[in-house]
Amino acid sequence: MKYIFSTGCLYHLPIEEIFLLAREAHFDGCEVVIDQRFMSDGYLDRVVACCDILPVHTIHAPFLKMKKWGTKVEELKRTIDIAHVLGASVVNFHPPAWLTMEIGFARWLNSVDDFHKELDCSDIALTIENMPRAGKRLMLESYFFNDINDLIGFGVAHNLYFTFDTTHLATFGNDIIVPFIKVMRTGRLKNIHLSDHGSHESHLFLGRGDLPIARFLNTVRRLGYEGMITYEVSPRELPRNREWLVKLMEYQARLIRLHTGADLE
Repeated sequence: MKYIFSTGCLYHLPIEEIFLLAREAHFDGCEVVIDQRFMSDGYLDRVVACCDILPVHTIHAPFLKMKKWGTKVEELKRTIDIAHVLGASVVNFHPPAWLTMEIGFARWLNSVDDFHKELDCSDIALTIENMPRAGKRLMLESYFFNDINDLIGFGVAHNLYFTFDTTHLATFGNDIIVPFIKVMRTGRLKNIHLSDHGSHESHLFLGRGDLPIARFLNTVRRLGYEGMITYEVSPRELPRNREWLVKLMEYQARLIRLHTGADLE
C-alpha cells in the first residue's frame, strides 16, 4: 500500500510547502488536485520540481471549471497529459452532475466503450469516484451514477477503475464497509479517499466523525488491498500553526498505517 496526501487538504498553501509538509509527516507521496493555478504559466514546472520532494502517485481531475481548457472532456484529456508528465499512475475524475447540467459530459461518457483505449491512457489507470448526496435537508442525489451499484456496473462495462471515497458514501447513511467490499471484488479499486463523516459534515479529521475508521481500515488490510490510501480532509480540519500541522498530519498517517498493518518504523 501507498499512503498519500491530497494537496486539496492545504490548497491555500504554496504547492512546494504542501509537498514539504507531506514529507515531514511521512506520507509516501501526493495526490495533486488540478485547480485554476494550472492555467498559469510556469505552474506545472513548479509541480514537476516538487517531484524531487515526494513522488506524485495520483492526479485528481478538476472539479471546478477551467475556463481556458474547454469542455469537461478536454479537461480530463489534459489531466491525463499532466499525469504522464508527473509520472502518476492514477487519474481520478468525478462523474457528471445533473444538478449543474453537465449533459454534454454525460452524453460523451455514455458513448465511450473503452475509456483506456479512447483516451490512450497507456499505463495510467483512469478511476471514477463515487459521489455524495448534496445538502443537509434535501439530500439530493445530484450526480449521474450516484448509486454505487450503478457506478460499479458502468465502470466494469466501460473499462474504468475506481476511487472509493468514504465520506461521500457516508452521506447516504449506510454502512461504508459492504459497498467497499463490492468495489474491492471488482479487482479494479486503485485508490481510497479517506476521511471521517458525521452530523452532515464531510471530509472530517479521522476520529471526529461517526465512521468506523479502524474497522474499515482493518477490512482493507484483510481483503489484501495493495493500492493507494489518500488522506483527504477539508482544510478547516487542519491547524494553521506549522508545528501543530505537521504533528497532526503525522498522527493521522500513523493511525492509517497502524490499522492497515504497515510497519510504523
